[in-house]
Amino acid sequence: MAICPQCPDQDESLEEDTMKVYSPLTLEKLARQRLLREEALAISALKDLPNILFPVMFEEAFINGHTKVLTAMIPVWPYPYLSVGMMIKNLNLETLKAVLEGLDILIAQKVHSSRCKLREINWRNGYHDINGICTRSYEDLPGFMTQKQPMQNSPGCGVKKELKLTTQLELIEGRLDESATYLLQWAQQRKDSIHLCCRRLEIQGLTKATVIEIFNFLHADCVQDLELLHLRIEDLAFLNPYLRQMNNLLDLTLSHITDTLSDSEISQLPIFQCLESISVNNVSFIYGNLKGFLRCLKKPLDSLSITDCNLSQSDLDFLPYCRNICELESIKIADISLCYLHLEPLRFFLQRVGHSLQYLELEACGIQDSQINTLLPAISQCFHLRGVSFCNNNFSLLFLKELLHHTAQLSQLEREIYPAPLECYEMGVILSHRLENFCPELLDILRAKRKPKEVTFETTQCSKCGGYYIYDLGSQSCIFQL
Repeated sequence: MAICPQCPDQDESLEEDTMKVYSPLTLEKLARQRLLREEALAISALKDLPNILFPVMFEEAFINGHTKVLTAMIPVWPYPYLSVGMMIKNLNLETLKAVLEGLDILIAQKVHSSRCKLREINWRNGYHDINGICTRSYEDLPGFMTQKQPMQNSPGCGVKKELKLTTQLELIEGRLDESATYLLQWAQQRKDSIHLCCRRLEIQGLTKATVIEIFNFLHADCVQDLELLHLRIEDLAFLNPYLRQMNNLLDLTLSHITDTLSDSEISQLPIFQCLESISVNNVSFIYGNLKGFLRCLKKPLDSLSITDCNLSQSDLDFLPYCRNICELESIKIADISLCYLHLEPLRFFLQRVGHSLQYLELEACGIQDSQINTLLPAISQCFHLRGVSFCNNNFSLLFLKELLHHTAQLSQLEREIYPAPLECYEMGVILSHRLENFCPELLDILRAKRKPKEVTFETTQCSKCGGYYIYDLGSQSCIFQL
């Protein structure tokens, strides 16, 4: 463990600048605020409100709690899609009720307004269009609220219903929060008209009765992103029938599952048809069983993350021979001690995925000089790498230079993180001035082959304050960060 020579307190140079540049409100914003202050006037004006003003008006009403306006806007929403994900931090039960009350009015109407085009509402937190697809009708329109997102059809969700609500659910210590509970109950009472589609499900701790209640109503094959945290082996066994129904699951995260599994129990895990990403953090049963665990894959993975776990030599030996991870775009191995293992299998594995690999993270693995030397030929052949991180490993200055000579050949790198060399520590104390002295020479190794874009060299964290020093290419100076 390293410590700073002085654990600095936050000083004036690190304090947030509270000076704000005054920017006068536009006439349009002033008009919206004036309109929303008189809700009756705002509601009566909706019939004549231009379509382009609906999203910004809705956003302001949502954030500032103008519930009557929200209710009135839903039955005349002029777009097929509405997303509140970007505003979810402002969601409370009263706001939710207001939107759902507007949906009730819309459902009850025998003849819908010719203006209303609403078919889907998205409640997911921070949801955005990852594909960059935009179908905005106007250049300045908040597209995240109106654009139609590409949705995969789920086999169990083929029944046509009037409206679709796409949401996420977090089951924490066996309970849903107040808003999620209300939304579920509301949708269940209107199941003939509403399809509630849960794309992301987090289960942290388990109450069987709640899980049964949720899956009695939700379609399991709608779930695309699943996180299972702080569960026991018997919890996994209980969830197994539901996991087997998740035919469209793309991302799976397992975290803090500290029980062990026998070979027969691992073999009972379901096989996922279209899984693209697996993240495993602090999961005990991985040790010695990586081969059995990865049998759950039906098709090749795009991303694999294994952190804070123990890996055996047999686990590493298996990596180059697993057919379903031979096309990885991203691999992260972090907070795992590899210092006593032979890394030749990891080298063969990197050689095998070199044609597809774009992101490589080998962090806090205790890798020694001789071990990184084993990996260098394979790393230098990963020509499609866009990001690498080797922070918190034990490299001497000599071998760090060797690593840089190899990564200098990777012309597509955009983001690079390297550890401060061992010479930057003495008797457990971080010597930041040495890092500042070493880094210009280290950067010159990269500059000799290409123009680096974003490069940092980082010390380990101080065991007292948690801060660390970085040398950043942009500032070309050593900076302390908390």
